[in-house]
Amino acid sequence: MAQARSGWILRSPDAPRRISYLELLFDLGLIVALTRLSDRLTGNLSWNHALETMVLLAAVWWVWTVTAYTTDWYDPGLPLVQLIVLLVLFGGLLMSLAVSSAFEDASGIAFAGAYVGLHLCRGLILVTALRGHALRARPMRVLIWFCATGVLWVVGAFLPSGVRLVFWGVAVMTDFAVGFFGYPLPRLGRATTEELRVAGEHLSERYRQMFIVALGEIVLVGVRRYGDPPFVSLRTMGVVLLFVMTVTMWRIYIVYVADHLATGIDESRNPGRLALVAAYAHLVMVSGVVLIAAGGDIVAMNPLGQTTVTELAIVVAGPAVFLAGRSVYALVVFRAMLWRLPLGVVVLALAAPALRELPPLAVAAITTGAMVAIAFLPHYGRPVYRTRWRVRTRW
Repeated sequence: MAQARSGWILRSPDAPRRISYLELLFDLGLIVALTRLSDRLTGNLSWNHALETMVLLAAVWWVWTVTAYTTDWYDPGLPLVQLIVLLVLFGGLLMSLAVSSAFEDASGIAFAGAYVGLHLCRGLILVTALRGHALRARPMRVLIWFCATGVLWVVGAFLPSGVRLVFWGVAVMTDFAVGFFGYPLPRLGRATTEELRVAGEHLSERYRQMFIVALGEIVLVGVRRYGDPPFVSLRTMGVVLLFVMTVTMWRIYIVYVADHLATGIDESRNPGRLALVAAYAHLVMVSGVVLIAAGGDIVAMNPLGQTTVTELAIVVAGPAVFLAGRSVYALVVFRAMLWRLPLGVVVLALAAPALRELPPLAVAAITTGAMVAIAFLPHYGRPVYRTRWRVRTRW
């Protein structure tokens, strides 16, 4: 009886797995972060700046991932769980405000403080709420590891930008790695399969919802730049290209057996780990979304100008990174491969040097055309499936 009372915060296995309105509100906060990150990327077109932006994106994505697991394991209808989500949302907004200059000035302290603070607050609340329950070890492991990596985040915030990038890069990679291996600790061990068990229906819907929200970032970039003079007519063409790119990414993501992620998670031997691999693949795809949004910004600002090497890399890399993430997603999660996806990555990479002399608008038109071909050309042949469930598709 005491065990049951101590687990009052846990989500019942028989409870409905519908997404709550609070989770939708949390996902909308992701648009703010993605918009700020794409603006940051185009604000200084350099390789070091791009690497910094990717580290910041990984941190934002890890906040979203851990929160998705939180609302899967714990009852989002309880006021305490709702408080946790709202605290994380507020911390995420603080991170979004600080991303523009996170490596240049004291904003780094705000970003690191918000990132570490929201993780520690969530962990302390969950550990306290589960006092006396066997599953208390699960948030305890996560809390201890975030305390360890939090040192890197906080110390790095006071160091020069180059060293800060190293500290934060190691910290976020550690967060991703220990999550994959179940947060192992000397005395507590690692989380078991049962401790990490998740509901496929809930998490698969969270991933789809999040990605659709992320696609809204692409359209937002075009609309935001539409009324800026000059070249309004050319910017209209850029908006059309962004819209077409959004539709093609939606089709490539949704149509090809994406609805079967829930089945894959539920029938997996280790559903928690498989869902986490899906989160990593979605990070790659969302990185592609951010790059495409930044490419749209480049086209809007200088549609017929000279394309620099960095601008070319951003415009071409966006679709290529998305296709690479979608290939990994199909291979690891669905045990299937649609060969046009990795082939598209190779074609875009090989074609990039030939596009060097074209203006940004022409480069964007060619990459968009390639994505349309990948998304809408008839599919010949059948992919090989190695899963324990049967999936049929004509695409």
